[in-house]
Amino acid sequence: MLVEETLATPSSFRFTGRALATMHELPAAGPWPSDLTQERLIQVEQAMHFHFEWQVSGALVPLLDRGFRWRIQVYFEKWGISESAVAPNVTVSYIPVSGHTYRAVINLPANSLSEGVYDMVAVLRLYDASGKPLPVAGFEELGKFQVYEQA
Repeated sequence: MLVEETLATPSSFRFTGRALATMHELPAAGPWPSDLTQERLIQVEQAMHFHFEWQVSGALVPLLDRGFRWRIQVYFEKWGISESAVAPNVTVSYIPVSGHTYRAVINLPANSLSEGVYDMVAVLRLYDASGKPLPVAGFEELGKFQVYEQA
């Protein structure tokens, strides 16, 4: 995950350890196995899970407000003649402990996306207690996926 933060000096608030986003598809309802060679071919009636894990450390971490929230969104840009309005997200409470490992999952239900090829991007932001974005942002490109209907 590419991350930029400008809250203070790099040593006072920094991403450490793993900062990643992964996804996997859930079993298909049809006669084919869920792992059709790669997880880049998803049947319309399959659900997907997006997993996130990250850490922050530094002297500034315990001084920030417990009311802060991490917001993670997954965007789907559809290739072709139409766009996708699907943008699932999850909010995670800020833990003012240096080195704390955050984990989150976004579930995308079956039949959320129509047939097509999509570029997927996960976005991570930190917001203050009033909902204003702070200067901490990151994203991970999940690549292109084809969503198709079984025969």
